[in-house]
Amino acid sequence: MNTSFYIVEDDKVVQNILKRIIEKNDLGDIIGSSNDGGKAIEDIKILKPDIVLVDLLLPTVDGIKIVSKVKETHEDVTFIMISQVSSEEMISKAYKNGIEFFISKPINVIEVITVIEKIKEKVNMSKVIQSFEDALKGIRRIDHVPTEKKSKEHSNEDKIEKVLAQLGILGEAGVKDIMEIILWIIEHMEEGKNNLPKYKLSDIYKYLCDKYSEEEGISTNTSAIEQRVRRSSIKALKNIANMGIENPENEIFVKYSSTLFNFKEVRNQMNFARGESDQSGKVNIKKFIEGIIIDIKDE
Repeated sequence: MNTSFYIVEDDKVVQNILKRIIEKNDLGDIIGSSNDGGKAIEDIKILKPDIVLVDLLLPTVDGIKIVSKVKETHEDVTFIMISQVSSEEMISKAYKNGIEFFISKPINVIEVITVIEKIKEKVNMSKVIQSFEDALKGIRRIDHVPTEKKSKEHSNEDKIEKVLAQLGILGEAGVKDIMEIILWIIEHMEEGKNNLPKYKLSDIYKYLCDKYSEEEGISTNTSAIEQRVRRSSIKALKNIANMGIENPENEIFVKYSSTLFNFKEVRNQMNFARGESDQSGKVNIKKFIEGIIIDIKDE
């Protein structure tokens, strides 16, 4: 499903520019627009767009009021504020009321596209997490009849998938590799103990090459596996950092920001995402993998 947009802007020229940017760059579907704040509030509550582009200075009802009113009942609507206002106090107030990003006028096309794509990534991640949680609730509702106990490995797979879903990376190419690495390590842990075995990631990558070749006829190499795992774990870091920017008290952010990553690197990534630093965060693959193992073993 495409990302849906609603535009609140009293300047028709700016409104049309934003529409063209979204349509020309295939960023999503525009499901409504308005130049009146009061009407916009009612429309947004009914239409429930994923992202709202809203001007700060509007007649009758200003942008901050729109954000706070909508957020009272629709917390999942994401707001990007666009304005020529330069007052730090006003911008700070806008963030406190729930905007995700502030773009200064005059409109810079590249900046608008970059911000929207970044926000879309977070919106899609939230949808994945929500759908996963809804699926789990549905399973619990219908699975009221006792069934045969799942195998240990299958149970571990479910737990790993849950963590990866919370990190927003279930669709990444390296997820299968991460799953196999974790299952290999768990299999080689001493029975009844939580002590991790001694291992080298390079050896496990080689093991996976052989396994994929023998069981699935897939030819690959250790470098390809390593790159897939690294890209997926970096994506997880980016998602966690974005959660922390959006809400430092987010349960997933609090739970994983220091157990799967070095928190200093999470902070570096948060600063990078805000544009406050040119140095992004880094991932320690072993810490990431072993953090997931510790998490699922503690359940």
